[in-house]
Amino acid sequence: MSIKTKLTDLPTSTFACGPSQGHPVLRETPLCNTYFERSHRAKDISTDGLYKQATHNLKKLLALPEDYTVIFFMGGATPALDAVAWSLTKNSISGLSFGAFSKLWCKKLAACLEDTVIKDFKEPAEGELFPSQKPDYNASLVVLTPNETSTGVQIPNEYLEEAWKLKGEDTLIAWDCTSCAGGRNLPKNKFDVMVFSMQKCFGVGGGSSVIILSPKAVSRIEEAKKLRRIPYSLDLSYAVEKAVSKIQTVNTPSTTNIWMFNEACKWMNDNGGIEEMDALCRKHANYLLAWAAGTDWLKPLVKNEANRSYTTLTLEVTDPNIDAADISKALKETGAPNLQDGIKKYSAVKQNSLRIACFPFVDINGTSQYEKLTRAVDAIVADLRAQQEA
Repeated sequence: MSIKTKLTDLPTSTFACGPSQGHPVLRETPLCNTYFERSHRAKDISTDGLYKQATHNLKKLLALPEDYTVIFFMGGATPALDAVAWSLTKNSISGLSFGAFSKLWCKKLAACLEDTVIKDFKEPAEGELFPSQKPDYNASLVVLTPNETSTGVQIPNEYLEEAWKLKGEDTLIAWDCTSCAGGRNLPKNKFDVMVFSMQKCFGVGGGSSVIILSPKAVSRIEEAKKLRRIPYSLDLSYAVEKAVSKIQTVNTPSTTNIWMFNEACKWMNDNGGIEEMDALCRKHANYLLAWAAGTDWLKPLVKNEANRSYTTLTLEVTDPNIDAADISKALKETGAPNLQDGIKKYSAVKQNSLRIACFPFVDINGTSQYEKLTRAVDAIVADLRAQQEA
């Protein structure tokens, strides 16, 4: 008789020291099926299971070369961008700063690299939304943000392809794709580094990110370690070693987030891949643009279509008597939690505007959810105008 047969009254609790036993209320929900109480070192979770599947499905979705390394990194995009700056910069770093998030990478994170001789970041001139000057393609690291979350400005594919073509022999091209990975069909493998958090196009909870490295980027890590002392949590050499040897993470990740990420990748691959996700985001954005064109109080903030993001779209309110904040407040007063946070002006954007996500999962069937949104906003604006006339 096996020990399994003899032991008939086993406890159902988790006794691991982390991730540990969840609250009984949580254990009664589908969350239990996401491995949230399982060890991230277990082979059936990492090496032979979930992490391996997620890596495979992401590589399939983005058509990544087999020799590119996928790292599931701690925290959201900010620590991941920090790790890239610390672990992959030699003596110079350049890039484009044209919104809150590209500015974060260029100015705030890169500013901590005191040993970097040249820090050359191009910004838009007065009246511009996108820099007319190009970055220094001979810098050791060139940081680009294909889609700005804050302003709704994007770097066109032709620009990204040119950057790859013109980069120096010792240059790494790095992309922050937080607002477009999974929703935009970017030039295939025209990067050495891709960073994104899972919370945008993939619809995953916050606090988890992905770093993708080319073989050239991996070899750069050891060079950078000779130039500066890198904080342990930002040293990508450990992350690469774990990812390559065991498909594991250095620190304890949110296994639930990786489960959700894998489910998103599987659905995307099963429903037309990145090409169809791109088309779905464009359908959402085009509906909103057509709606704005039919009003007398809205227009696209970004006039140049080539530089206009269709994953996060920003619409400028042109009627001086209508405040975007009043529209957001009215949506909040509906009590619908899905509207309270999403439709509003981004704090770093000076124009009176509304930013709206056009990610794939906002409406996988087309535009019906956007139609409901625009009807609601139209009614709110009509009410605001009526109040002003009264």
